[in-house]
Amino acid sequence: MTSDEPGFGVYIHWPFCAQKCPYCDFNSHVRFGGWDEERYLAAYKRELSHIAHLIGARARAVTSIFFGGGTPSLMKAETVAAILDHIAGLWPVDD
Repeated sequence: MTSDEPGFGVYIHWPFCAQKCPYCDFNSHVRFGGWDEERYLAAYKRELSHIAHLIGARARAVTSIFFGGGTPSLMKAETVAAILDHIAGLWPVDD
């Protein structure tokens, strides 16, 4: 990216866990009945698009993408890919 603007990071919070660890202070929850992953994906996309509208899409490059919170490894691979693709559609992403 040739812009003089500094890059920025994107944090995706996944609030679900298989179990709640006693030392954890994150906003995370155990949902034995599962979660509506499609609904969460739609919400992530809306929020990312809203932020891109506020700060200006294509204005700066994303230098890092971090999935955290509960246990992001519980996400379906398709959900992770859709989030990454959506981010890349909104901003340039550094290699």
